[in-house]
Amino acid sequence: MSAPDQPDFDAIVSRRQIADLTMACCRGIDRADEALLKSVFHEDSVVVSGVFNGSGPDFAEHICCILRSVFDQTFHSIANQWIEVTGDSAIGETYVIAVSTMTDIDKGKSEMLNGGRYLDRFERRDGIWKIAERTFVSDWSRVDRSSAMSDGPAAPLELRGAMGPDDPVYGFWH
Repeated sequence: MSAPDQPDFDAIVSRRQIADLTMACCRGIDRADEALLKSVFHEDSVVVSGVFNGSGPDFAEHICCILRSVFDQTFHSIANQWIEVTGDSAIGETYVIAVSTMTDIDKGKSEMLNGGRYLDRFERRDGIWKIAERTFVSDWSRVDRSSAMSDGPAAPLELRGAMGPDDPVYGFWH
């Protein structure tokens, strides 16, 4: 087996950087971390998500406001990811499953489960990959009463996920 040549090596590293970028985007949404979320988009990027259509930085600001005002918690999980790199451009399709918990004063807690895909166009500018264009494709969705448990096996666990710096992960990063 021969060693990869420079273009092959660059494509391998680029795919890893793009995968990390996609995960950072999900983390930014789940933690309602506007600064992190803005950092994954180019200033002139375009996002089509249904709930918001506009620039990436504006999406970050708008979606974080929605997250903090509507949802108790969100959890994104990335599944299959396909990335094709050509020089300083790349396209990708990333499967995502998201669970969002919300509280309605009249109905109590409910959970929204969404499955879909991010269709992305990435660009490397000044050596840094960011999202230039993102479209969310909703493949399925459902809303149910919350199944969250605070008793049983979860009872002794005091750590709970939260938006912003109250989430336990921030203790590991700072």
